[in-house]
Amino acid sequence: MLRVCLVMILLGTAAGCGANPEAKTLPDTVPVSGVVTWNGQPLSAATVTFIPQGQTVGTECQGKTDESGEYKLTQQHGGDGAPPGDYKVVISLLLRGDGTPLPPEGVGEGAGAGGIAVESLPRQYSDISATKLTAIVPPVGGEFKFELQGKKNAD
Repeated sequence: MLRVCLVMILLGTAAGCGANPEAKTLPDTVPVSGVVTWNGQPLSAATVTFIPQGQTVGTECQGKTDESGEYKLTQQHGGDGAPPGDYKVVISLLLRGDGTPLPPEGVGEGAGAGGIAVESLPRQYSDISATKLTAIVPPVGGEFKFELQGKKNAD
């Protein structure tokens, strides 16, 4: 009898662990990369976010710029790149309260004393309600260069 109960419990548990056929899967992605510059110079440590617009299916896709301003997108909770479609683009560069860059995710103490992080880029690039930056990702993917101009908020 004990064996029958254990088998029934295991079968019930296994059935609950399967994929839900009604769950929606994320769309396929294509490679998306590019470069961000600030007044002609590479912008490092900035977060580039592509936010789907209109009929574009999927979730936000993000990438972090390196020292040369280059980024590669990854779909949140999904694969590398972004699904083809129309996007609004937000570029953000958060700094600690003392003006130094935030450490990479998972390294160090984050924003530092007081936990304050300050946006250093103007709203026209860093605020979803104010940005005019857009991208249309074709079915084969692509590279997108963003040449930002102006004065940083911390300057």
